[in-house]
Amino acid sequence: MNETKNKFQETKELTEKYLLNTYNRYPVAFKYGVGELLFDQDNKEYIDFQSGISVTNLGHGEADIIEALREQSDRIFHSSNLYYSEEQAKLAQVIIENSFPGKVFLCNSGTEANEAAFKLIRRHGINKNLEKPVVLALHSSFHGRTFSSMTMTGNSSIREGFGELAADVHFVTPNDQQSLISAFDKYGENIAGLIMELIIGEGGIIPMSQGFVNLARKLTEETNSLLVFDEIQTGMGRTGKMFCFEHYGFAPDAFTLAKALGSGFPIGAMIVSDEYAPLIGKGMHGTTFGGNHLACAVAYETFKVILSRNILEHVETLSVNMFQRLENMKANSSLIKEVRGRGLHIGLELTLPSRPIVEECLKRGLVVNSTANNVIRIMPPLTISNEKASEGLDILESVLKG
Repeated sequence: MNETKNKFQETKELTEKYLLNTYNRYPVAFKYGVGELLFDQDNKEYIDFQSGISVTNLGHGEADIIEALREQSDRIFHSSNLYYSEEQAKLAQVIIENSFPGKVFLCNSGTEANEAAFKLIRRHGINKNLEKPVVLALHSSFHGRTFSSMTMTGNSSIREGFGELAADVHFVTPNDQQSLISAFDKYGENIAGLIMELIIGEGGIIPMSQGFVNLARKLTEETNSLLVFDEIQTGMGRTGKMFCFEHYGFAPDAFTLAKALGSGFPIGAMIVSDEYAPLIGKGMHGTTFGGNHLACAVAYETFKVILSRNILEHVETLSVNMFQRLENMKANSSLIKEVRGRGLHIGLELTLPSRPIVEECLKRGLVVNSTANNVIRIMPPLTISNEKASEGLDILESVLKG
């Protein structure tokens, strides 16, 4: 290998030679992280406004998480779901105690959690003696890339190229109450369930209105269909509450978790209320790796850290300051069309494509994300300091000014 090539170029060439070309990557390889900071292979410092797509909510190198990982690693990684697990039981308990009475299914990822939710909804439909159970979802949504989760994703670019998908999945326009009413009028008692993100993430950070969510609850109750919230990106404190549904004043019949649940260690979960938990019985669903000792120990510690510190309060306070700053930026920039979101789950809709802006931010030491073509997605660690948050916004503002 040519010795004049730098470390990043070596990494890039190896990636392109040996990895399937499924990602449109940015030109950087991160080597390590500390708190709200990331460092590349040349030790250049970056402020992290992405958290690995809302995964490292507690930042990088959180001491308590590392210690939990080390302690569990010394004991046991995996034994399988053929046996009982103290780590699983403790994690399920803390999830239920901080959400609603129900049962937990543990898996490895968000898309697996949503696969489980799809099966739950379909099972409910079969239990209602429906020949063709209808599943409703939202346009612009993202629920994953496996077959059923992709089928429920309201983005044609994710679904195209794989032939015929699962039948009887239909889409509603987000925040359009008439669209929701029309779907329930059309499919009526054949509806098995409705799945939705309370803040559409990949589709551009679009919060659902209180009225729209209230109506979804009303219509699902009237048709005896399930209301399922996808909290994979919004859960674990991202919006200033442990779970986003807490902002709306009522709980769903089921919800899904992943991403920040394990602070970067792969784990997912579906939580089902006591009323509908009996729908899934022994042998009807399962996983080999899901909920292993190591993943559960890290996820349990993640809950402990969030619950034992003033992290949620910090999110709410910092959110107000960041939204005020971004609104001021909008007032002074023709490039910003709208600021939206909740907590530290923020979208900046631009009047031009956002990827070039994101690339320039990266050059100047700020990690943000481009989504929905013209939206900058801002998701810093929940633990980011006020000073670093302000510094990151300084960089963003300087890029938008040109």
